[in-house]
Amino acid sequence: MATADFFIGDWTVSPRLKRISRGDEIKALEPQLMAVLVYLASRQSEVVTKEELMSEVWKGVIVSENVMTRAISSLRKSLEDSRSEPRYIETISKTGYRLIAEVKQATVKEKDERHFEIKLKRKPALLTLLTLFLLVMGAFAMREIFLPVPAGVVYSPVAIASDNTTEYYPAISPDGQFAAYAARSGDAGGWDVYAKRIGTETVIRLTDNPAAELRAVWSANGNEVYFIRYESTGANIFKVPMTGGAATRVLSPGAFAFGNFDLSPEGNEIAFNTRKERRSPLQIELTSLLNADRKLITSPPAGYNGDIHPTYSPDGTQLAFIRERNSVSMYLYVLDLNTGKERQITTEHQSVNGFDWSADGSSLIFGSDKTGIYKLWQVDLSTGRLSLLPATDYQMVMPRIASNSRMIYAKMQDDVNLWSYTVETGESKAWRSTSELDINPSHSPEGDRVAFTTNRSGAFQLWTSHTDGSEARAISDFQGEYINTPRWSPDGKSIIFQGYMNGQADIYKINALGGIAENLSRSDFEEHTPVYAPDGISIYYSSNRSGDWQIWQMNLADASRKQITTHGGYAPQPSNSGKYIFYVKKDQPGIWRFDLDRATESLELEGFDQKQYGAFAVADRGIFFLNTASRTLDYHSFDKTDQVSLTPVRRIPRMGITLSYNKADSSLLFSQVDHSDADIMMLVKQ
Repeated sequence: MATADFFIGDWTVSPRLKRISRGDEIKALEPQLMAVLVYLASRQSEVVTKEELMSEVWKGVIVSENVMTRAISSLRKSLEDSRSEPRYIETISKTGYRLIAEVKQATVKEKDERHFEIKLKRKPALLTLLTLFLLVMGAFAMREIFLPVPAGVVYSPVAIASDNTTEYYPAISPDGQFAAYAARSGDAGGWDVYAKRIGTETVIRLTDNPAAELRAVWSANGNEVYFIRYESTGANIFKVPMTGGAATRVLSPGAFAFGNFDLSPEGNEIAFNTRKERRSPLQIELTSLLNADRKLITSPPAGYNGDIHPTYSPDGTQLAFIRERNSVSMYLYVLDLNTGKERQITTEHQSVNGFDWSADGSSLIFGSDKTGIYKLWQVDLSTGRLSLLPATDYQMVMPRIASNSRMIYAKMQDDVNLWSYTVETGESKAWRSTSELDINPSHSPEGDRVAFTTNRSGAFQLWTSHTDGSEARAISDFQGEYINTPRWSPDGKSIIFQGYMNGQADIYKINALGGIAENLSRSDFEEHTPVYAPDGISIYYSSNRSGDWQIWQMNLADASRKQITTHGGYAPQPSNSGKYIFYVKKDQPGIWRFDLDRATESLELEGFDQKQYGAFAVADRGIFFLNTASRTLDYHSFDKTDQVSLTPVRRIPRMGITLSYNKADSSLLFSQVDHSDADIMMLVKQ
């Protein structure tokens, strides 16, 4: 169910998009603020008590009155309202609040492909619709309310720790009442461990040492917090009372220990990562806290970085871990501690950033960039069934689950902006500086427009603009989780992209002026990174339908398909002549070239980091690409006579297309992380 747009005064309120707008001005609202606004609108002119607002909007969550007060203050700021002379929200002393602006419901009728005519009419049923929306979807379930989820279940985010610091490496107490995490101030600040009772503002600083201290793990009784202190001698494990006090050294794993560790449910054993030698693969070692006995329990195959993140099952009989081949090929395994038998749980090439067991031990929940942006996934250990957790958030990593199933996680809050670089002048400049994510830039064939993905309106949608970022507008209303890798047709009339609907990746096509996206692939396989062939008759894309990732071609007239590569291929880009296809491979670095006439492949560029698959752009005589070793944008000529460094970059995100070349003015457009942050969040089941 979705709530229609409505008007409050001169503001248009779009609950589904989590934004308010007035003329050309658009402001995104956090889910909590939109929930407050929608509820107040449903009770227009009525006094809503603080208790009622707390019970309806923060249902099932313990928060202080200060949280509500700050929400009202932020909402007033967004509406450009004044407490002393209110035009929208009036404060009723010692009682609550009242929405005093007129509320009207809007019906939108499409006028043409670019413009819409909005007709207003008063709707007495607005109260019923809005109240029903809140009851069905939950007060916070507004980031992706249009996302179909199993049996109507949805999880919504609530901030646990979101101060002006970076909070990361979360841990939740066994009873689900406390969160521990590492935090630091500024980019160069030191890491220390903190604890906080969920739903309060009280923070306890547990450590204070010049060395980095992080990766908290709770004891089984919740009275102590274990953590890693990274010292010159290596990663050492300490414990500290959860109320604060002196830290006690528990274990010194050794100079080659990696740092990830877990405490057995009985509290008598620690599992951690270590290396036999400095360059050998990581293995998992168990150390008894009773007699100090140690034993290595995993042996990764040759060619793997190793086994990381050991995590005990709730009953202590199994140990889950990640077997990492490289940064984009990580697999979940489960080891039976009684028999020593390993079982591979996931098989896909993907980055896995943290995981935990469900409270009953029947499944694993993990953070993965399978959709192009980090979301939480759940895999059933008995059936192997993989499903996207219906959570209304993004950039979700390191889930941690208590015995009562309460779940917290870290939300990466990267500030990602689009930057342009002019090859001839060497000038770099940012489009705009925002707190939203502007990613996936793609130049139109004529070079006068850019398509990109952004969450400016709340949900990720496809937008277009001029090449300087001006006159940006949304052209899609995609009702899935994420839009990735948009590419223009040769005539500039349409755009294809990789879209995720309930975790399933398919190829979609949309009119460049806007409209309804058409699913072109509709298969049970993963279809990624589409791009038009130069003739516009067919498209190339990546698919795992043959059992591993290969480059495929689809004829747009009859939807017929054929496999192009046989030795691996991902993220294709055709040459302008149409004779070659350039691509990466999931399991090894480099950019490869496939000759379509001869059906042969060759290595075009050595050393390219394959996890940055969208950070190269094919030009007439060479390739522009991200050099991760030097952190620069470089140019490589096809005749191999020229490879030059163009401009330094801070950090390029791994989010689909991150580099696009404009032939019209010899410029590059790229995504850059200008600032990194992270908060600790909790999921609330609605």
